[in-house]
Amino acid sequence: MTLLEIDQLLRSGETEKAHNELNILLEREPDNAEAWYLLGSILRRQQLWGDAINALNKAKFLNPEGPAAHAIESIYEILRFQNSDLMNP
Repeated sequence: MTLLEIDQLLRSGETEKAHNELNILLEREPDNAEAWYLLGSILRRQQLWGDAINALNKAKFLNPEGPAAHAIESIYEILRFQNSDLMNP
């Protein structure tokens, strides 16, 4: 399955199938920055913060000019917000 087809699965709400297909694609193409970014996006939606950051860091390493750095920063912002809520009930 191609990255475009996986993206279409996501858009149609088939997140789990898209996640599985993305893992298969990454086994074949471990240096595909777009695939790592998409995986990070899926993991972010699932609030699997550490895994999302790891996938996005891989995307950023492979394509430093891509959107992964911004996505990582947004996760850190979410986590800072959550932590501030826990510290100030």
